[in-house]
Amino acid sequence: MQDWSGLILVAVIGLVFVVLFSITSSGSEKKLMDSGVLPPADKTTDADIQRLVASGHKVWAIKRYRQLHGVSLKEAKDKVEAMQS
Repeated sequence: MQDWSGLILVAVIGLVFVVLFSITSSGSEKKLMDSGVLPPADKTTDADIQRLVASGHKVWAIKRYRQLHGVSLKEAKDKVEAMQS
């Protein structure tokens, strides 16, 4: 029988990392929404996305673009990067 303890340990560490990332990500989203920087997902417009890009929140602009237009990550990234020029 093989020793699975190493694999189990890696899986547990990975799970802990995913949970912690999820908690901190949702916390930063709420913080940005409370400060007025990030609009709610259901009320985001293209003008909001342009404002996010201009204020240096590229990752959030990509996320909101994907939510608004239902496109792939690559397409959203390309569109948001085109807004930067």
